Amino acid sequence: MSGFKTIEYYVNEDFSFEIKRNSKGQKIGKLIDLKTNKKIGQDLDQKVIPENVENLVNVAKVVISAAWQDGKILQSEKDAFNKVFESVDVSPEQEQDIKNELLKPTPIEELVKKIKTREEKLLILETSLLLIIADNEFHPKEKAFIEYLVKEFKLDKTDFAILYNVLPEKVRKYIIKESINETLAIKADEIKTLAQFSDKNMLRNVSHEKVYSSFMNNWKNRSSRYRRISSY
Repeated sequence: MSGFKTIEYYVNEDFSFEIKRNSKGQKIGKLIDLKTNKKIGQDLDQKVIPENVENLVNVAKVVISAAWQDGKILQSEKDAFNKVFESVDVSPEQEQDIKNELLKPTPIEELVKKIKTREEKLLILETSLLLIIADNEFHPKEKAFIEYLVKEFKLDKTDFAILYNVLPEKVRKYIIKESINETLAIKADEIKTLAQFSDKNMLRNVSHEKVYSSFMNNWKNRSSRYRRISSY
């Protein structure tokens, strides 16, 4: 366990649970019986599935492409992006890929070919829309970029309704102002209905730091965040 730092510690009268992380961001949890001071079971190693990291990197490249649509990426934005990737166990090749994208993005036509699941597509659209709002500068290329993604991703109306519902009010206003709701196949009367189910306590300060932090959190919870709920 040398080289690991404690990042979280939980304790009650009977047990303690300690989570440590190494320099690569990998975590190990240890459960201790305080009455006997002995470890219960094996150390709980964090498992990183390689293909999931690869998918995350592919999604991140599209997000970087979205950030480039206004023609620039500030150093502060690069720093914010790199910070959220500190805990991701990417390979040296994947790390270099990300650095290359931050310097010069790959044509979006090539990037979208590697995006397969609906959850990845929704996460990209959500993050891209948040990035447009983050710098308060709206460019025609940003709108065209969103419209291109919508066309290529071929999601259905239910997916777009889920997307609209999770977005903060500031982004919804932008969607309506730029008539992107028409691209998303959401009608004006449907917007009124969706507004009744929107969470009012969502992301308000749409800074680059908040956007990228939300991106990583939403990646981890994408299955539940974009889950379809059946109605009877």
